[in-house]
Amino acid sequence: MSGDSGIGDKRQIDFDDLQREAAGLDVGCITRFLSENDPRSVAGQKKKAREQIHRTLLDQLLQDAEYKALYVDLGDKLGAAERGADDMLERIEVDLANLMAQIAEMENDAARGPDGNRVFRFADGRVIDANGEIIPIEIADGIMWPDDAPSAEEYFATKQRQADLQDRQKEWSDYRHNVLGDVRERYDDADAPMSKDDMRDALDDIEATKPAPLLASNQTTAQTVAQDVSPNAFPSFN
Repeated sequence: MSGDSGIGDKRQIDFDDLQREAAGLDVGCITRFLSENDPRSVAGQKKKAREQIHRTLLDQLLQDAEYKALYVDLGDKLGAAERGADDMLERIEVDLANLMAQIAEMENDAARGPDGNRVFRFADGRVIDANGEIIPIEIADGIMWPDDAPSAEEYFATKQRQADLQDRQKEWSDYRHNVLGDVRERYDDADAPMSKDDMRDALDDIEATKPAPLLASNQTTAQTVAQDVSPNAFPSFN
C-alpha cells in the first residue's frame, strides 16, 4: 500500500506543478511540462515580455511619419525584390533544363570521329570536336555525317548560352540569398529595429546590386560562336 501511496503522491505533485506552470507561477525548479515557447510557462512569459519591449520600441519608432514611410517602403520593395528574384531563378532553372536537353540531343545525334569522340562541322567545312580541338583535314574527310547531325554553330551556340545562364544563375542566387537575405534578416530583427539610415542604405542596395535582366546578349548567335571557337587554329579551306 505504501508503494501505491508514493505513486499517488508523485502524481499529485506532478499535477500541482503543471497547474502552477499553466498559471505562470515559478515551481522552484526546471520547467517540467511546458516549453519556453508556451506562453503559459514562466520562461514563455519572460520571452513574451522581452519581445513586447522590443515591439514597443518599434511601435514607438513607427510613430515618426518619416520612419514609418521608410519602413513601409522598404518592406514593400524588399518583398517585391524577393519575389522577382525567385521568379528569375525559376526561369533560369527552366531555361537551363531546356538547354541541357537540347545539348544531350545534339550530342546523341552528332557524328563521331575515328576515336569515337563527337565532332561537329561548321558551314565553311571546318571540323571540331566537342572539346574545341581542331580535326585535321585528312581525318575530317573520312567522317560520315548523319543527315540530322547538328552543326558546330548550333552546338557551340547552345553550349555558350548554357555557360552564360549558369553565370547569371550565380549572380541572381547571390543577390537573392546574400543581399536580399541580409536585408530581410535586419528588417525582421525585433531586437534591433533598423534606423532611418539603415533603411535608406538597404533601399539603395536592393536596386544597386540587382543583376541585369536576361537580355538578347545571352542569346549568343551561331555566327559569333563560329568566330570565337579557336579562330586561329582552323585550317584554310580556300
